[in-house]
Amino acid sequence: MRNLFDTRPKSSRGELYDREDELKFLDRVVDRPLIVVLGIRRIGKTSLLKAFLEPYNGIYIDLRGAGTHIELYERLSEGISSGLGKLRRFLEGIRGISIMGVSVSIKWRGQDSISLLGLLEELNRRGRFIVVFDEAQEVKPVLSAELRRVIAYSYDNLGNITIVLSGSQIGLMENFMGLGNVNSPLFGRYAVRLVVSRFTGDQSREFLTIGFREAGVQPPVDVLEEAVAFFDGIPGWLVHFGRSYVDGIMDMGEIKERAVSIAMSELSRLSRRERAVLKAIANGAVTWGSARRLAEEYLGETIPKSTLTRIVNKLEALSIIKDYKFLDNVYMEAAKQLKLT
Repeated sequence: MRNLFDTRPKSSRGELYDREDELKFLDRVVDRPLIVVLGIRRIGKTSLLKAFLEPYNGIYIDLRGAGTHIELYERLSEGISSGLGKLRRFLEGIRGISIMGVSVSIKWRGQDSISLLGLLEELNRRGRFIVVFDEAQEVKPVLSAELRRVIAYSYDNLGNITIVLSGSQIGLMENFMGLGNVNSPLFGRYAVRLVVSRFTGDQSREFLTIGFREAGVQPPVDVLEEAVAFFDGIPGWLVHFGRSYVDGIMDMGEIKERAVSIAMSELSRLSRRERAVLKAIANGAVTWGSARRLAEEYLGETIPKSTLTRIVNKLEALSIIKDYKFLDNVYMEAAKQLKLT
């Protein structure tokens, strides 16, 4: 049974709400060597990609924070293990891959080992295979160059392999790929792109209505409308609202504050100057000059012009703001509350 308010990523097409167009597009380009799926945080990329993989042989690999070869192969092992029921026969007999019950171990160093590239070559010999690298832009530099080389080799030589790169930090993803950077192994390659959009107001309303119907709960219309307006079509936040309300948290202020706290924990990792600029934009700065003046007032110190430009560019690359506007109301409210000490 579908549960729209399940906070875990969906993994089958029947669990998704209103992503038919995106799935049709991905099905149409499934044989392309490189697909890039972009969208802001909590827009539903992970659910979309896992559901997309359902009828195909493929693996989903979460690369968030991967910084060493050990972490890379751990994530690869986890991705293969999660789809083992479907992939067991596809993987049997590959050197370096040990199937033990419902999990997979990968030997990536020493005798009878296999590298990521070697694994892709083996999979290519066995038929069409899709590899999803989620949040690839977060891979640490020691691995990112190697990953780009592997993707470039696959693009040029492995006709049965489709690589899907997905990311929520859109500017950083562009930098990671380097399709326009002559020094990048991926320079000049063509990537099919899909930008995952937020729900419209009507879609958000219907999503919540269906989810509450499934749960046997009916919130007041004004509460529903407040959620539609504040969470602004971002599925992850709509699920947060729906799940919270169904679980007995019916105070809209408390639900909002819990969401803001989640966003604050992420924004707090920014530097002091970055937080000050973000706070300035959240409090009404809509130009480079006004952001600089207000941020300097918050900090009690001057910010060099080049530093401010670098900060604004970074905040845009992280997909937090665009043209001095927040892409997510929750992050705007969180930015207003940021501490600068």
